[in-house]
Amino acid sequence: MKLGTKIFLSLLGAALIAALVYQGYLLFRFRLHDDYKALLTGAPGLADGAPFSGTDDTDAPEGMYLAAQNDILKLFVNPNNSDAAVFDRRTGMTAYTNPPDADSDPVAGGANKSILKSQLLIEFYDANRLPGRYNSYDYSVSLGQFELESIRNGFRCTYIIGDTSAPTGIAPVYITEERLDSFAQKMSDEGRKYVLSRYVESSAAPGFMELIERARTGQNTLRNLNKYFEESGYTADDYDADMTASGIEGAAPISFTVPLEYSLDGDSLVARIPSDGISERGGGRIERIQLLRSFGAGGPDEEGYLVVPNGSGSIIRFNNGKSHAEDYSQYIYGQDPLLSEFITLGNSEPARLPYFGIWREGQGILAEIQQGDALALLTASVAGKLNSYNYVYPAFILRGTNTLAMFGSTGNEAELPVVETHFTKTDVTVRYSFLTDEYEGYSGMARYAREKLIERGVLTPKEQGGDIPFYMDLIGSVIGQRFFLSVSYPGQYPMTTYAQASDMVDRLTALGISNQVINYQGWFNRGYYHDVPDRIKPVRQLGGKRELEALSAKVEALGGKLYADAAFQRVSFASRRFNWQLETSRYYGGGFMAVAGHATCPDCYSSVWSMGYPETLSDLMSPKFLGRYMDSFVKAFGKYGVTGVSLRDLGDDLYSDRKRTEIIDREQAKTIVLDSLSKLDGYPIMFSGGNAYVLGLSADLINVPISHNAVYMADEDIPFYQMLIHGCIDYAGPPINLSDAYDQAELVSRLIEFGASPHFTFTAEPSSDLKYTGLNRMYGTTFDNWSLTASDIYARVNGALSKVSGSTVTGHKILDNGLRRVSYANGTVFLINRADADLSHDGVTVAAKSFTVLEVGA
Repeated sequence: MKLGTKIFLSLLGAALIAALVYQGYLLFRFRLHDDYKALLTGAPGLADGAPFSGTDDTDAPEGMYLAAQNDILKLFVNPNNSDAAVFDRRTGMTAYTNPPDADSDPVAGGANKSILKSQLLIEFYDANRLPGRYNSYDYSVSLGQFELESIRNGFRCTYIIGDTSAPTGIAPVYITEERLDSFAQKMSDEGRKYVLSRYVESSAAPGFMELIERARTGQNTLRNLNKYFEESGYTADDYDADMTASGIEGAAPISFTVPLEYSLDGDSLVARIPSDGISERGGGRIERIQLLRSFGAGGPDEEGYLVVPNGSGSIIRFNNGKSHAEDYSQYIYGQDPLLSEFITLGNSEPARLPYFGIWREGQGILAEIQQGDALALLTASVAGKLNSYNYVYPAFILRGTNTLAMFGSTGNEAELPVVETHFTKTDVTVRYSFLTDEYEGYSGMARYAREKLIERGVLTPKEQGGDIPFYMDLIGSVIGQRFFLSVSYPGQYPMTTYAQASDMVDRLTALGISNQVINYQGWFNRGYYHDVPDRIKPVRQLGGKRELEALSAKVEALGGKLYADAAFQRVSFASRRFNWQLETSRYYGGGFMAVAGHATCPDCYSSVWSMGYPETLSDLMSPKFLGRYMDSFVKAFGKYGVTGVSLRDLGDDLYSDRKRTEIIDREQAKTIVLDSLSKLDGYPIMFSGGNAYVLGLSADLINVPISHNAVYMADEDIPFYQMLIHGCIDYAGPPINLSDAYDQAELVSRLIEFGASPHFTFTAEPSSDLKYTGLNRMYGTTFDNWSLTASDIYARVNGALSKVSGSTVTGHKILDNGLRRVSYANGTVFLINRADADLSHDGVTVAAKSFTVLEVGA
């Protein structure tokens, strides 16, 4: 063999070995990585049940029997229609799952009247991916397709929802020849001959045998067919499978089995849908379940309001006359980016708390979604639209769906609905707590929720007293266009070095601000839009490790904190070590990767607009890899003497991975996120956004909502979020100097009303230097331009809020003349005037867009 040939074969062999090694690396590093699965434990299953045994009771509403009771509540159920009611011994008031007089509702038509009488509403897709909707009254209760069982402290109602009748029994109208022969072989000779003689090749369902027409109507024939099929071991499930497989629309009747458990726990009713008890027949696939739409609904003659977690919180007054408006509807923790549109028509603040409530004179109901919150969509409406009631309820998205546009070679276009094969195996649990006048109104609801979170160890009260924090984001470095001899190239823009940051700390201290909480951004892995944080390489232009640690020590010595910022879920397109093809969350089928942007295109409204800077776009890392990156980060971060970690996205974004073979839904993603965060044990954590599931891990929060989304259905914005956490976690809203609308007087008043600290974003270098970077949207960050204004705002806000530092909010009230009254546990009271004119209350005048502090004990 020639030398050249030997060399070629050697090189070819080496190349093949290298290729095999690389493919093995990809296989074990990415495709077979499944450590996260150990976190995804199964649901607990159905509660132990027994035949229902209800008893008579003097407090029972008409037609109802006592199912369970404790020292506070009694739970009743009507065995004829499964309606339930809760009687509160303390107030003598009864709350119903369904209005007792629904049949006489003058507004609701036939379908809406049935919904009023339903406990569940199922939205689904059939075998042909066409949408449908069943309510539990028309499709279960009225057909007698439900069963009651007693469980501990309550009862379970199992609904079979849908048309379960099959005109041929279990004898299939369509079945493949192979399956027909396999079951016929298990029949007697007489039965086999009888059955096979009544099937012919189907013209409607190619590849199937079809029951002849005259055999479908003869009662004796059907009786014999069912007898022989039963003898062969053929079941109703086989019937469903064969009829669904035929592809003939309506061949198999669609029905769903859904259990709903009610149990009493102290002052609460817990409603639970165990996922293990849900089953689907006839090719139907549940997309979402609406739960107890009318529970505790307010009537047309009642006064009260609904409480919803719209941004900071909103109230929707009963009978507010907005029946022509769109319903309030909002996903808890925002919509899953994997299921949302790329088009953005407006900016909105997500609902960060899984709470909603109903208040009427003498009674409040606070609902907390305890399981399935990451799958929940909350809806609220008022009387006069669909019925005569004011109501709020959750729906739970159990199965993802989407529509894919298909393009043919001829230019034709079609839309293909995508419906996931399996629904999520997460139980749905909502706790409805009944409140007395002790917890009056929305502020009482917030106080009750806070006390329960403290009892569970989620929140911990802070020490009282002292100055409030002053929050500032410091932008370290960012990649941008640099120029050399008129040629552009990507280079670092060091906007705030460690030495400059130290000088800023000194200057702010001289201005009277000592409790400085710094979120240092863009300090490692090539700056603000950094590479994946599995390793840490500080940006050398900012200074050395010693300078960073000295800065942290200085801030701490002054009573503040230095947090080092990192993003985990949003991986910049500039990242060099991220395998975007294998590590990114995917849409259905894996053909499209999930991408997020920081800006919306003003012309096309695309939410993934790069502004000409691709590093501003991000791949959304699949939750399956999150724990591995966190492990590496924690190991690397331990080498730096910095106070804590600021997490840019882990308390803000929550999304799934829809890859067809390994779907991770949002509830599972939440579990993975929490496990990853537990690896940071020992470090104080600052979160941006502050979704409810991270509250128990939060040392500080920034960018929390300090207003609601001004949807027309909402009547007033309230600081529900702030009332929940004040006195337990320090927090701030978005950066003041990056706000689109800046009115200092109005801003200071709002910060005081919402108990929030000031928050700024600074750079030591002029913000004009950001013009040719992906941070060009940050147009007002120059520290020299803002330091005096910032210190003035801080002095005014701290002068008021330092009086209530560490104290919890006991009440927030919208007074008749438009003033807001905020009271704290230590007796301090603020009167806030949002109006453009001076207002008075009880002899106290508050200037326009200002506030007054009443003396402790006033």
